[in-house]
Amino acid sequence: MRTRTLLAIAAPVALAPFLLAGVVWWALRPPEPVWHDSAVADAISTVDRIEARFEYDHLYKAEDYARTAAREPDVAVLAVSGETHWQTGVTLVLRVTGHGEGVSSGVVVKGEEKVCFRFRLGPERDSRDDGIDCPTRTPLPIRPEPSLHAVDGRLKQALGVAGPDETRVRAALDALDLDPAVRRDVATEGGTVGLALRASQYDCLLARVDAAGAQTWRPSHTQLAPGELPCSAGTALSRQFGHGPR
Repeated sequence: MRTRTLLAIAAPVALAPFLLAGVVWWALRPPEPVWHDSAVADAISTVDRIEARFEYDHLYKAEDYARTAAREPDVAVLAVSGETHWQTGVTLVLRVTGHGEGVSSGVVVKGEEKVCFRFRLGPERDSRDDGIDCPTRTPLPIRPEPSLHAVDGRLKQALGVAGPDETRVRAALDALDLDPAVRRDVATEGGTVGLALRASQYDCLLARVDAAGAQTWRPSHTQLAPGELPCSAGTALSRQFGHGPR
């Protein structure tokens, strides 16, 4: 009984210095900048957009998650692990610079706040952790995907000159000086040449050229989702060319 009484007295006494230190730290801690809350909110808004893009684009590969995140301004990809959503799962750590402002002594003050987030994507469920401790490491070099922006008109003109001749069509493609990372697919069926240019999952340009001239077409986002319409020369030559989703 006496031992329990001594412990009951000694425990609070032993903890007192730690409690006092905590109180002192709380009282003397530097105040958050006036722009802190709005900067954090801005960072969260950026990550919300990235998360929505993950879902909208039906992503499942680690490199696609990383490229999509890095496409946003003020986002650094600090870590990527795993290969695919459905098999290994993918973990992604992002550092986002949020921009905020507040009023101090009647003056608007602007500032930045770096906030880190962790995505755990698959294999069974997705989750996100906000405001984690930022790893002290250099951001990963994420190579941006190629783009087919403003290629449509140039391609159609070049194909119109080449005509329905596969050799000349391939030469016309070479003359466009496309990014080497753009995937090309060319095939001939009867008197028609079909081709597909693909820069990314949802950046696909199909074309075909026959005796009547050249046509180009971009399938919709829905049609290009995984498991749907392939971005291929075969599609360019098929009856699906030029038709929207049913």
